[in-house]
Order: sequence, then C-alpha cells, then structure tokens
Amino acid sequence: MTGKRWFISILIASVIALLAIAGCVFWTDPFFHYRKPNESFYYILNDQRSQNDGITKHFDYDAIITGTSMAENFRASMFDELFGTNSIKVTYSGATYKEIDDNLEVAYKTGHSPRYVLRSLDYTLLVRDKDELRLDMGEYPEYLTNNNPFDDVKYLLNKDAFLRYSLPVLYRFIKGEPGGHTSFDEYSYSAVNYIYGIGAVLEGREKYGEPESILPVSDEEIALLKGNMEENVVELARKHPETTFLYFYPPYSMAYFGGLLEAGELDKELEYKKLATQMMLECDNIHVYSFTMNTDITSDLDRYRDRGHYEPSVNDWIIEKIAAEELSEGDQYINRITKENADEYFAAEKELLEAFDYNKMIGK
Repeated sequence: MTGKRWFISILIASVIALLAIAGCVFWTDPFFHYRKPNESFYYILNDQRSQNDGITKHFDYDAIITGTSMAENFRASMFDELFGTNSIKVTYSGATYKEIDDNLEVAYKTGHSPRYVLRSLDYTLLVRDKDELRLDMGEYPEYLTNNNPFDDVKYLLNKDAFLRYSLPVLYRFIKGEPGGHTSFDEYSYSAVNYIYGIGAVLEGREKYGEPESILPVSDEEIALLKGNMEENVVELARKHPETTFLYFYPPYSMAYFGGLLEAGELDKELEYKKLATQMMLECDNIHVYSFTMNTDITSDLDRYRDRGHYEPSVNDWIIEKIAAEELSEGDQYINRITKENADEYFAAEKELLEAFDYNKMIGK
C-alpha cells in the first residue's frame, strides 16, 4: 500500500471512529442535552455542571430544589412527601447566585411551571457582582447551556462524556439492566465525603476574642448586593407569581458568627441580610426563612464539618420546619421572616449574636 493510500485509510478510519463516538453520545445523551432520559437506559447522575441544565430542560417535575452545597443533602423524596410534589434536585456546589438563577430561568423557558422552588441563599455570596461565575472549578460547559448547535461538537466528541457516561449506559443496556437514573435523594449527596465534629469546625481555635474595630458597610458593597439580589433572586419571582419561592438562609454554625464578631464584621453581615430580606419581601411569592435563632442546632458543632456545612439530618430538619410553617393554617411564624415581623426578628437576631457566649462552645 502506498503512502497516500495508507494516509487515506487512516483518515477514513478516524472519521468513522469519530462518527461512532458522536453517534453513541448523541443516542445515549448522558447529559440530557437533546431530550429526556431514554426509559431503556440507566443514567448515573454525578456531574452538576454538565447534567443540571439538561435535567432542568427535559425532566418532568413540578418543584425544584436548588442552591449550593448547603442544599446538596436534601432528600427530594422527603420534600415531595410533605408538599405533594414531584421535584428535581439541581444543586451547584460553590456556585454564585447567577449560576443558580440562570438554571432556574431555563425551567421556565422550557415550558415548566414549578409550584415550589426551595433554594439556599448563602451569606458569603450576597455581596458579589451580579454576573460572577465560578470559573476556578474547571471550564464552564457553555456548549451545553447556550443555544448554539455548532459547538455541540464539544459534547458529542467529549472524551469524558463518551468514556465515563455513554459507554457505561450502553454496557448496562446490553446487560439488560432496567432503566432509570440516580435518585434525587442520592444525586449530589456529599455527606460521606467529610468528617463531622467540633475538631473539624474549630481547626485548633482555642478562643474567640473581642473585635478591635467595627467595620462599616460601604456604598460599593450595598450596590453589589442590590444588583446581585435584584437580577439573580428577586426578578425571577416577579416574573413568575405562579411559583412559591422558599428561600432560606442556611443555619451556619455559631462558630461562623463568632468569627465574624471577632473580626468586627458581624454588623456588616446582619446589614447585608436585612437589606437582602427587605428586597425579597417586596414579592409576596418569596417566603424567606432563617434559622439563626435555633441555637440548639447551630451551637452543636458536632453536627458540622466546618463553620457553615451541616450534617444531612439538619437538611431534613430544615424541610420539616419550612413545611410546618408553609402548610399550617396559622400566621404565627417562628423561622419565616415576614413584613410584619422583620423588625422584631432582626433586633432579636442581633441581640443573640452579639451576646452569645461563643467560648462556651469550646469549653473556655
């Protein structure tokens, strides 16, 4: 065989191989980019930034559980049992408000009309640029989230999608395993990856000291917060009054607030929270929940893996508390902040966090 014929043969074989790979990824569609799951296939869900967009576009549901790692350990089955829904869980570890809001927008643009959205609102992400994305966690897969069909080649010829997702789907299909997908209780469940306990939270800290100065809130910080909240939290609720948005501030541990107090940043954090809450309360379909006052949870550092992340039983507890107040016929709220009780709540929260004996948690 001449060199030219050899080159042509290799070229043809390469083209056939690429077409086979693209065809396999397209047919199995493990990231649900083109269609809902094939009922004959079983899909492993374990890649939030690659699979969440397709889940939101193509799955059948009437409720969404979303947020950062603070929402990863929710059990969708528990939420569904209490609220009578069929929910998906599409969380984004470490995500900014924009990334989560962009995904929620996809739900409505693709014809879904969720009854409920349960979403965590991290304190640490309040004061951010409204357009900020987490780009330090690897390449953001815009070829999956945009509407440009020409860059789908990045998906169809994606080595990871082919080897780690499409081939296992085909293997299970050939073996005759039943179809389905990872449950939304298990998807993104992260508790098994960490050690919980006071040692992990305190990281050798021996005491909390007094602040040297109290840091003021700047005009720039207020502008960033307002822009972030308006575009990535409030605007969506205004456009979709048919949905009840259950937004909650995660119950960070008291170790988190003790650190803020020592650094002179507690007043700033409370001001951020108050302003963000006031903006949300302008929408009747946003129900705001906060669990700071539940010190039986937040001061028990054995329930945390760091200053913010709590064990899965706390996720269950959050759903139970929200359901109890959402589904009751009364208007006496304990954890829900309303226009009527906001001033009282924030005054009590400030008093608690300023007077709390943080050193008692570590035996000092």
